Amino acid sequence: MNSDIDRYIESVRAEFETKLQEWVEIPTISAEPEHKADINRGADAAVQYLRSLGADTEKVATPGNPVVTGKFVTGRDRPIVTIYNHLDVQPANEPQWLRAPFAFYKDGTRYIGRGSTDDKGPALTALFGARYAIEHRTPVNIQFIWELEEEIGSPNFEHFMKQKAGNLATDSIVVSDTIWIARGKPAVAYGLRGLAAMRLILETGTKDVHSGVTGGAARNPITELCQLISECYDARKGQVRMPGFYDDVARLSKSEIDNFLASGFTVKQFKRAHELKTMREGDEADIASRLWARPTFEVHGIVGGYTGPGVKTAIPYRAEAKISMRLVPNQNPDKILKLAKNFIKERNADVQVIAEPVLRPYLGPRTGPYADAARAAMRNAFGKEPAFVREGGSIGAVVTMAKYLKAPIVFLGLSLPEHGYHAPNENFDWEQASGGMRMFAEYFETLARLPLGAPRR
Repeated sequence: MNSDIDRYIESVRAEFETKLQEWVEIPTISAEPEHKADINRGADAAVQYLRSLGADTEKVATPGNPVVTGKFVTGRDRPIVTIYNHLDVQPANEPQWLRAPFAFYKDGTRYIGRGSTDDKGPALTALFGARYAIEHRTPVNIQFIWELEEEIGSPNFEHFMKQKAGNLATDSIVVSDTIWIARGKPAVAYGLRGLAAMRLILETGTKDVHSGVTGGAARNPITELCQLISECYDARKGQVRMPGFYDDVARLSKSEIDNFLASGFTVKQFKRAHELKTMREGDEADIASRLWARPTFEVHGIVGGYTGPGVKTAIPYRAEAKISMRLVPNQNPDKILKLAKNFIKERNADVQVIAEPVLRPYLGPRTGPYADAARAAMRNAFGKEPAFVREGGSIGAVVTMAKYLKAPIVFLGLSLPEHGYHAPNENFDWEQASGGMRMFAEYFETLARLPLGAPRR
């Protein structure tokens, strides 16, 4: 193990923890407009810190939230690597928080607070790894893209890319916003599911009506939506019933499934990590494939009628269902939304289908110089050969960067299931942060040794 990097990691630990505290305590909640000032405060803090480390930095305005860029240029004719993270966070209104979510708390080697693992902790870890590379004159140019709208689907990231892509030419991209399957089981992601979301609205009147007076004749929009949803998919098995939904799903190879299993995934551990009392049936290979490489249909909420204590015997006049479909490579979100809309309209013409912005699936390289560099860096930093897996979630900016920057994208995530992505009591820890700094430092060193013009795929 490199003694220089060990000494560096220990020397910056206090600074890392101080900076993580500062950033966690800025509630950069992109989903809530009242936090617009906090978003800008978070962007300004990021700009200030990058500049203090010697980066050429810019806060780029968009029609929505800004994007922060920072460049460490060590010399011309050297490879360029771009690192993407996001600094916005999910709301923290879950009642299970044991402490105030935006009051950073250190519990031994754990760092607790909203945004600590998604994605401020990994963003700082990558930066500290880059800082080591720059200070030790690693011959590579490193640039950062820090977004502040990822948690709402990156609606203005393409606007940013259209403005700045010409100034962000790069040989490769690293995304540090993914999750391992288990502690001690390093994993490199190479694919993301896409997302097609929609809202179903049914209005059958202009006001709630008395069920004793109108019951038996009045239509109930809640129950009609429930019936419609049950026709769309089998809730017990998760199987989508809309004809054509699975037509374009890419098949998994045996080596991919083998890697899924090598990641350390077990149904028992998954169930425990996510505090699920029961799950759909299936063995390790089946469940892992469903989580990462099969499409889904999910109902996130049904709104309508009376929700107070007891029972109010009224029939609601309006109901809304919030639905999303996670999509896999080869599935086109626009095609799937059109298929879903036609299916729904054929069964209930009165239902209004409102499509939300889509995110396309992404499938990156598992082989080649950048994948090999990621594999070696993670193995040497954490002591075990990483498995190559896919992510069940979506990162909208990834597809946009692939489109405009046309460079291979590697995922070097550091978060663990117990860190609580999007969950109460979210946390990060020093073991992952320190290992991550070592990983990134080695990754940059490996890229610096690649010949200029190395194949991108």
